[in-house]
Amino acid sequence: MLHGAATRGTAILMNYNFKHHMSLAGRAEYISSTGNLRDGAVNLIYGPGSGAWSITLTPTFQDHSFFVRGEFSFVQATSFTPGDGFGPHGMNRTQPRGMVEAGFMF
Repeated sequence: MLHGAATRGTAILMNYNFKHHMSLAGRAEYISSTGNLRDGAVNLIYGPGSGAWSITLTPTFQDHSFFVRGEFSFVQATSFTPGDGFGPHGMNRTQPRGMVEAGFMF
């Protein structure tokens, strides 16, 4: 029988606009879940009772409606259930992430 669980989180968001169409956004986050594996609590993050923190930087170039944005992030899971973490087998505690996006804003 599965037991209920809940999550709690917090985040700090920052943004700085440079000259010449550039800006840099940053975000620091923490999230945790309640419950434990013994009691059969549902998995809401990286296993019952797990948590994670992350730091993200997002540099952006914008010229009129055109933009190019990168996102670079580092995530670390805390108290994760083996198999529910990162990597091909869910056994890694950390994961870097990256993304590039371009487009037009209307």
